[in-house]
Amino acid sequence: MTNSLPSGTVTFLFTDIEGSTKLAQEHPDKWETLQRRHHAILQSAMDAHNGYVFQIIGDAFCVAFNTANEAILSAIKSQTDLHAEHWGAAPIKVRMGIHTGQAQIKDKGDYQGYLSMSRVQRLMSAGHGGQILISMATQELIRDELPENISLRDMGERRLKDLIRPKHIYQLDIADLPVEFPALKTLDKYRHNLPTQMTSFIGREKEMVEIKQALAEHRLITLTGSGGAGKTRLSLQVAADALDQFPNGIWFVELAPLTDPDLIPQTILTTAEMQTQQGKSALESLTDFLREKTSLLVLDNCEHLIDACAKIADTLLNAAPNLKILASSREALDIRGEQSWRVPSLSAPDVKHLPSLEQLSQYEAVRLFIDRALLTQPHFVITNDNAPSVAQICYQLDGIPLAIELAAARLRMLSVKQIAARLDDRFRLLTGGSRTALPRQQTLRALIDWSYDLLFENERILLRRLAVFSGGCTLEAVEQVCASTEYDVLDLLSHLVDKSLLVVEEQSDQLRYRILESVRQYAREKLLEAGEGEQIREQHLDYFLKLALKSEPQLYTAKQLETIGILEDEHNNFQAALEWSLENDVDNGQALVVALWWSWEIRGYVSEGWRWIRKALSARPDTPTVMQAKLLSAAGWMVQNAIDRGAFAEKSVALFRETNDKVGLAFSLTMAGAYVSMASDFVQASVMIEEGRRLFAEAGNKWGVRNALCALGDIYTLKGDFKKSESLFRESLALSRELGDVDGIQVSLLGLGWSIEEQGEHSEAIDICMEGLSYAKTSKTKRNMATILNLMGVAAFQMGSYALSRDYLEEALSLCREMGDQEGVLRANRTLGKIALAERDYVKARYFALECLKLSQKLEDIAYIALSLIMFGQIIQVKGYPENFVRLLGNAEKIVHFDLWETVSHSSRNQIKQAVESARAALGEETYNAAYASGRAMTMDEDIEYALKSLQVE
Repeated sequence: MTNSLPSGTVTFLFTDIEGSTKLAQEHPDKWETLQRRHHAILQSAMDAHNGYVFQIIGDAFCVAFNTANEAILSAIKSQTDLHAEHWGAAPIKVRMGIHTGQAQIKDKGDYQGYLSMSRVQRLMSAGHGGQILISMATQELIRDELPENISLRDMGERRLKDLIRPKHIYQLDIADLPVEFPALKTLDKYRHNLPTQMTSFIGREKEMVEIKQALAEHRLITLTGSGGAGKTRLSLQVAADALDQFPNGIWFVELAPLTDPDLIPQTILTTAEMQTQQGKSALESLTDFLREKTSLLVLDNCEHLIDACAKIADTLLNAAPNLKILASSREALDIRGEQSWRVPSLSAPDVKHLPSLEQLSQYEAVRLFIDRALLTQPHFVITNDNAPSVAQICYQLDGIPLAIELAAARLRMLSVKQIAARLDDRFRLLTGGSRTALPRQQTLRALIDWSYDLLFENERILLRRLAVFSGGCTLEAVEQVCASTEYDVLDLLSHLVDKSLLVVEEQSDQLRYRILESVRQYAREKLLEAGEGEQIREQHLDYFLKLALKSEPQLYTAKQLETIGILEDEHNNFQAALEWSLENDVDNGQALVVALWWSWEIRGYVSEGWRWIRKALSARPDTPTVMQAKLLSAAGWMVQNAIDRGAFAEKSVALFRETNDKVGLAFSLTMAGAYVSMASDFVQASVMIEEGRRLFAEAGNKWGVRNALCALGDIYTLKGDFKKSESLFRESLALSRELGDVDGIQVSLLGLGWSIEEQGEHSEAIDICMEGLSYAKTSKTKRNMATILNLMGVAAFQMGSYALSRDYLEEALSLCREMGDQEGVLRANRTLGKIALAERDYVKARYFALECLKLSQKLEDIAYIALSLIMFGQIIQVKGYPENFVRLLGNAEKIVHFDLWETVSHSSRNQIKQAVESARAALGEETYNAAYASGRAMTMDEDIEYALKSLQVE
């Protein structure tokens, strides 16, 4: 085998055993032995000529070669050795296809090069056992280098089953081996009128298998789906693959141009090149023609003639027992014996969790975009720069093939980024369809117009009202928001589902209804045209405000997980309601923010939650005191900037003291106390939190008492009174278990784990955190998950398990970045920096120290700025400059304006003190004190500049 795996221009050799299923059935006792011998012969031939076998599926080999010559020699040796083998009563005959094209090797040894591999697969499938077929591309490379006794036979241009234009095929003839075979299994061999396609067929492998199986079991298959979903193209592909099953022909009948249902039978007759019999109707003539034939009718675009198509299909199927029908329609024909099969959109990436560049092309929608883009821009490639925009296009267009093709066509005038940025105006953007396509396939608007015009008026009314929902809706929501005495919602929803304008999904044990985004934007235009936009928006806000107000108290009870699931399902609807209300109905918009913010905290919507709180605070200057206090309390919890957090906490306490909301005051006191404790004023912090606990207890609010207990536990951990903190956290844990408060259980376990870890019981701390992590993963509370993983990373670091620590921290880092939790990112980076220091990887240590400094400056977190400077100093010290470390230490202790060491863990404190002792010993007392004084004399900006220069960081 060559040392370099084939990549770039690759020659592929695909093989499989002819009639393997039949052989296995006829010789079950010998089949495994035969197959093993077949594998050994092929593997030996591939190895002898540097072939890389990257996949074996059953008896099929997929092999890649650096050169076409090596592939040819391997195929020759394989067929020669197979022919010489004594197979007995079960001869193994293998068909082979060889094609050269572009492909790239991926990390896991698979190939990225769908077009090249699909072509060689089709080429092989056209052959027979013992036959080697090669493409024109491969023939060009090997024709002057063929071995003796080997020749090429020109098989001419043939239409392969990918339905694209004909391809030139050659047969490799080997002396002393069979060279005469039956006719190639290409489209040319069979009776049909399947049209030649000018573009390649992308994806749909799973759907092809399922539909072909359904066609084998049923006589009428109707492919349903939204406009542009690719029903026609898929039906043509299925029909092409089934050509050998219908000896009397396959006839593709395009019904879209027809407006008169009476013309359907004559259209089918004309398509099959038959005349109406004298004295008989077109339907009678058609029935006579098909009665004894094994044929397949492909009826395309039945939706506008649905009743007539249903009656004709029923008549023909009853009269012709060997006839099968493959129909495509926006809705099923709804007759006896029909198998309705919904064509889904192409698989598309989730822009919220963007895959790697290599993984991106695994999605069918992306592959289609690339293929169609190459028609417009021959040198188009996916890069790190344009990959997010390609993913966004495919995602926002719901993986609808026609919409993606229209988007790719715009590359003539726009970049990928420009196309993605203009999708909010997609009906003006996506208008560049082929001039020869049906009118409704030339623009996205015309495509949806076709479906909309076929609806009854009450169906149109409901469809346009449904546009107010974002991310789907429940039946109850539709009834409350869209209902009218004019119609029954449930029946109309069913009609819209049947007509492929709504998608039904199951979430949280109930059905949800979702409109594809393009249809939603179209329906929204119609809603505004009808003058109903404001009314439906108000009803939408009213419904979701009531849902939020009902759900908020349940977040503190045993119904927490169920409630989180409901709120998560409606996340996009809440966003839509907030967007509209904070500009049009501020009172209700602010109320919605207050009802939702704690769920955002639990679910990890950190940056998003802060965005809505900030917008609600600025929505109007005269916000009532109670509402302002609640918003400031939420802001104090969600804001990432340390200085702002303290200001919001203090203001919320002051405002709540002017109200009768004792629970609100208790919550703000607890939060403000926690902030004060970070400045090492433990006495004042304890006073505030104890007042909060008392107020919670007086109100009978056990959840609040639990929250206060955790805040007090944090203080005692910072003070080093671990027995007290452990007792407080165990009390809060018992209370959380009593309440069934899963979030509280996680927070209590986190605090308990921290207290135990600070006592040096690192392994026990990890065990406690593991229980909390299990709860967090079950409830999908990402904020807790990340914080627990951060602590586990610290504990593993203290144990000296650096690899385990890094695993925990990198997982935490990923979650924090996803949530926009910059404080979490800061914590994880600091510990990763400490690991790098311990491993003497000073390049990485410097990177993490710099990241911590940048982020702590952004958050205005003075304590973390100081700790970042000290980390710089530690790096400088181990590189032989203890005096520089002492200067940075002196400035760090100056800038925080409080006892820095009371704000960090005892393990970190001890680590820094060891560095201090080492520096003192190296410098001597006088030099140490002078360096320390020099550091205290610098400003923070001067100290930062000094640190960066010391590390030679640009």
